[in-house]
Amino acid sequence: MKKIITLAVASALMMGLSACQSTAPSINLTQAGEEIKIPVQPQKIVVMDFGALDTLDALGAGNRVIAAPVSNIPAYLQQYHNAQVQDSGKMKEPDITGIKAASPDLIIMSGRQNNFYKDLSAIAPTLNYSVNAGENYYSAVKNQIRLLGKIAGKEVLAQEQLNALDLKMDAARQLAQQSGKKAIVVLHNDGNVMLMNQGSYAALIFDELHVKRAVNANDLPVPDKAENGRPARIMVDNQFIAQYHPDIIYVVDRSKAIGNTPMRSDYFDNKVMQNAGTQIVNLSADLWYLSGNGLESLNRQIDEVIRPLNSKN
Repeated sequence: MKKIITLAVASALMMGLSACQSTAPSINLTQAGEEIKIPVQPQKIVVMDFGALDTLDALGAGNRVIAAPVSNIPAYLQQYHNAQVQDSGKMKEPDITGIKAASPDLIIMSGRQNNFYKDLSAIAPTLNYSVNAGENYYSAVKNQIRLLGKIAGKEVLAQEQLNALDLKMDAARQLAQQSGKKAIVVLHNDGNVMLMNQGSYAALIFDELHVKRAVNANDLPVPDKAENGRPARIMVDNQFIAQYHPDIIYVVDRSKAIGNTPMRSDYFDNKVMQNAGTQIVNLSADLWYLSGNGLESLNRQIDEVIRPLNSKN
């Protein structure tokens, strides 16, 4: 899953939707305190959020995508790494000149391009597909998918697929509640393994899928303040595993996702892991760190989370 940041208030989005008829040429919505118009059924779309891209693909609107960050594209979306799809630039440094030359009808960005919003919106109507990772994460994701369905003229199909996703979520929650296994989520970056117990990836795994936490927030040591004033990360090492005995460690490998050295297979001592009864589950790095919040990515993430819950090991 990529890093999730706040877009606009979901209620404002839905107010914009309800105010428009399905035959309207554009959708009015509020984004970052600004009223914007998003065209309905655009034929030339630049997509820089992979969750939005996989949703458009699932809705049969992928042929309208003219540009994407293809140099960073996750493996499950490799079909868009082709001559017909222009490279829109790096995830955090979009190619403004190239995007302008492509003359898109719509640009769909993620939080990674926040610093370029004004430049992008000067080219074409620009939708920020970022999703709030708060308590209503799944509800916010569904609102975004419905919005894309309306934009693409695929409202009925979007709702049908969301209904199927709801059933899958419910089944996964039942499995997680019945399972005795408890987990932690960690992020690997440049040789460091950090606990992700709240928000971000944990919002899906713990808050939405109801996988049990191996350690509650109140039981964790209070981290020191980092230089930027934020709490320092809690590092997960052999001592941490020996103390908390998680059944599962879900690993999101940022380094691997961006093409750097992945987490070492022997990062944790085998004896410590055996004594604690701990299993490492390496989540698909590009799926979790670079993507998420889409119809296909959510389906894939649910599968990866519940797989070890079904295992007897």
